[in-house]
Amino acid sequence: MMTKKHEPKVEPAYPEKQLAAKNTFRILIIDTVENSDLLKSACKDVGHSVVSAQTIKDAFAFLNNENHADVIICAAYLENESMVEFLQELRKNPVHRHSMVMTLALAPGPIGHRLNTFTEKASQLFGADAFVSMPEFNAAQLISEISKLLPEMPMLEKDKKHKS
Repeated sequence: MMTKKHEPKVEPAYPEKQLAAKNTFRILIIDTVENSDLLKSACKDVGHSVVSAQTIKDAFAFLNNENHADVIICAAYLENESMVEFLQELRKNPVHRHSMVMTLALAPGPIGHRLNTFTEKASQLFGADAFVSMPEFNAAQLISEISKLLPEMPMLEKDKKHKS
């Protein structure tokens, strides 16, 4: 049973960076706390709201609870879990089948480079829309790659228009 402490919650952009609802996208991040903090900060700094999950179970608890994400960033190397399993489960679900997913590898050095070649191919094979390798974290590169995956309009705004 999941406790409230670990339940993923939507965090708005930094107050001084908040945008109009029609320009605010929601980014779900699945990674370690340390990496999530870096990613969340970069996303909130450009006006996106974010949700952080440290496990696949937590990510699905959020997604399957009538929530959404405009872009999902999944760590290529999850602790004790599999990015491939996450992608397979996500793509089987009709609600999330077309969600935009980026797999992100923050593995440095020659071993990281060799692993990334295999991981990139696996992530594409199992349905990721993008693979980004960052031996060193680069906020501008991250935001640029996320921007390529964003829909025309945030999902919350689409939902409002359909209900009107």
